[in-house]
Amino acid sequence: MLTGANYSPHPPPQYYGPIYQWIDIFKFRGMSAYWTEDYIFSVPEPPQMIGWMLATARSAVKYHNLPIHFYVMPHAPGQTAAYLRRGMVYAIGGGATQIDNFWVAPAENFTENFVAWAYEDSFKAIAESIYDSGEVEHLAVGGTYRPARVAVVLSKATDFNERNLKVNPQDDPFASRAQMDHSLFQQTLGRKDIQGVWMSLRNAQYGVELITEDDINFGVNGKDILSNYDVIYFAGEWVEDHAAAKLGEWVKAGGVLYACAGLGRLNQYNQPEQSLLDVLGLKSVTIEKNAYHIRPLLELPLLKPIDSITLGGSTIPAFAMKQVLTPGSAEVIGQWSDGSAAVTVNRIGDGVAYAVGTLPGHGYLHAAAAVSPWARGGRHTSYSPMAHGEDGNKLIHLAMAEMSDFQRQIIASHTGVEGQIIDNKAGTLVTLINWNAEPVKDVTLQVRVPFAPSSARSVKGQQAVDVSYADGVATFTVDLDVADYVILKK
Repeated sequence: MLTGANYSPHPPPQYYGPIYQWIDIFKFRGMSAYWTEDYIFSVPEPPQMIGWMLATARSAVKYHNLPIHFYVMPHAPGQTAAYLRRGMVYAIGGGATQIDNFWVAPAENFTENFVAWAYEDSFKAIAESIYDSGEVEHLAVGGTYRPARVAVVLSKATDFNERNLKVNPQDDPFASRAQMDHSLFQQTLGRKDIQGVWMSLRNAQYGVELITEDDINFGVNGKDILSNYDVIYFAGEWVEDHAAAKLGEWVKAGGVLYACAGLGRLNQYNQPEQSLLDVLGLKSVTIEKNAYHIRPLLELPLLKPIDSITLGGSTIPAFAMKQVLTPGSAEVIGQWSDGSAAVTVNRIGDGVAYAVGTLPGHGYLHAAAAVSPWARGGRHTSYSPMAHGEDGNKLIHLAMAEMSDFQRQIIASHTGVEGQIIDNKAGTLVTLINWNAEPVKDVTLQVRVPFAPSSARSVKGQQAVDVSYADGVATFTVDLDVADYVILKK
């Protein structure tokens, strides 16, 4: 008997649940069926956050190889047919083996949560997505989601302390103007920033996994995991002190660490902590904030910069948090507008540690988000924010720039195309999502696979596609409207 509970992640911060409840309970077999739901269209979050939800689920089920049950909500008119199609395909590619559409029929006894009769395109998206999933089931079920060499840390120290931090709503530029009950008001800066960092990396076609501080300290099922990663990102004011020490050893052995959004200046007990600062080569840091609770598609587009950072000839706006860094062994590579240190790099042993004294994930999302009233989804307000400019990614991708020989597992010739890979003994399943508003033609994909495919097939197109193979890379070209599966057969 599999047991689970619904994770409908609407409380703050949205789509970042308590780690003890979303990860640990599965690690210790308190529950055995991970299930959550895609209600993203009803909250001011990027649609790409479905990937974060599934990455969280994979992080939770990895200890005992548990199933993922995923609700893809078809409720029109709030959920559009295009995003419904994306969600149905993405969930399969993200590792879910059980898909639930909750309520497909028209209104019966609900005031919402159904597909209205007028939205035939939603019924069509459901039918086609179910049909297409049947063709790839033999690869998805029993397959393995392709592991990544990049990880971001889900910090329990930051999660717990930020969730319980007493913040005065009057100190926030938006909450101070709201006439409402502030009982749920809390700082969300560290937890939301790592989501923005993750989204920037995924939009740049890097594979990324989510790990916890316990994973760093104790490994997974008795096996060390740090050696699995070349680059690790950390965001938050609080860090578990033992994990910080382990990260220091990993950096000395050749790892690339990127820290931001507070730089772990406090430990799990909310006391001053020097261990991560030592890894970053910093003597001390100061901190200043002018906002505390910022939703990506609601308050964030309206937020004014707290300052700007000069980095490599670019001036990059910073939002909500400003930390002035006092370097020890670290080199200053970015400055605040007054010339004080904002970004540093510390070369320690065989590795590198970057410190960024602001919220780069918020900066990325700010560059991508539009100033628009949020109307809980629908045909006129749903969009996929992506920052295409170099400056929007430069601050986050400092760590990746260290990896000149880094091999991405899947590369698309067009921006806004996200790929996922599931490997199976019968072949490889490539899931493609087009986050662009319009279809894209002649998208060339390069996918690393350990075999020369005997054939390649577009499931949406119901046709074979030409595929070549050289140096461990399968290359093929497809037209992509919203989403597709490509089957690479052995």
